[in-house]
Amino acid sequence: MVERIPSPGLSAPLPARAAQALERTGDPRLELFQRTLSTLLGSQLQASVLGRMQDGSFMVRVADMPVRMMLPPGTQPGTQLTMTVLAATPQPTFGLGDATLQGTLVPLSANAASLAASVAAASSRLLQAGGQAQAADLSPAARLLGQVLKSAAGAPPLPTLNPATPLLPQGAPDPAQLAAQLRQAVAKSGLFYEAHLAEWAEGKRPLAELMAEPQAYKPAGTPPTDPSLSQLINQQLATQESGQLVWQGQLAPQQAMRWEIRREENESAAPGREQDEAGWHSGLRLRFALLGEVEASVSLRGSRLQIELLAEPGAAALLRDSTPRLQEALAAAGSELAALRIAGREGAA
Repeated sequence: MVERIPSPGLSAPLPARAAQALERTGDPRLELFQRTLSTLLGSQLQASVLGRMQDGSFMVRVADMPVRMMLPPGTQPGTQLTMTVLAATPQPTFGLGDATLQGTLVPLSANAASLAASVAAASSRLLQAGGQAQAADLSPAARLLGQVLKSAAGAPPLPTLNPATPLLPQGAPDPAQLAAQLRQAVAKSGLFYEAHLAEWAEGKRPLAELMAEPQAYKPAGTPPTDPSLSQLINQQLATQESGQLVWQGQLAPQQAMRWEIRREENESAAPGREQDEAGWHSGLRLRFALLGEVEASVSLRGSRLQIELLAEPGAAALLRDSTPRLQEALAAAGSELAALRIAGREGAA
């Protein structure tokens, strides 16, 4: 247990078990953060308060890293703090006025939803205030949130992964190869880095896979405060808050593909019926040379699948003829086809 902060305005910090666990497992983020701080000992740096967590601690952005620490209870999201770097190891330590603060890197997924809600609430208040007094002199914190809101206004409505290269080479893809590539495209995106980090610490994921993700892979010459990592943190928070994401890129050269993934929560059960199991919805849109544009909508609850295909009338007829093959493939994979609907764009099957 760390010592109580010597300031009447601050409460005691949380136990340092999370930071100690990260040290023992050699977390790449912690090592990167500590290397950065070791070059700034005794220096002052700016930190931004991202939000307050449910346990009373705060998520603070320090040197482009999300750090959890205790701050005065009245601290508001968006506040800019000037901190002095006191120590990089064994735990990052900062000076704020007369107080000594210890920071802990923790998985974003733990409280990302509450953090995003807190930031959203603060942003909403700033928007309302801005409409009433446009000529007001905004504080640095207000200007910071204003910049975030301005950039978010033109952003896509969902967290979107935009890979620069096609998933597969030219030619008809092998289904097993395509499934593996799609799985890797999401798994290695960095959106689930903290969850994968926990799996690695428990011996459930090899280090090589972890090091292939953006947070761990740092090419030579990359600045400590890499803007792309900041964008990735925002995508993590948005994914946690919305429960969905979009992959938009090329399946093969010159073949565009859009893939949406969304978690479907439990629906309220009618009296006398059990509550439905939570599941996943996946939507895929592809354009083929012979079939034209085909949209697939797949819902999975347990092992039960519901599939809907939408295509041009001629292509829809070909897809209907291939229904037995689809059923056989799903049965071999251990999935139950609960419902199948194939519709032409000018009429339904």
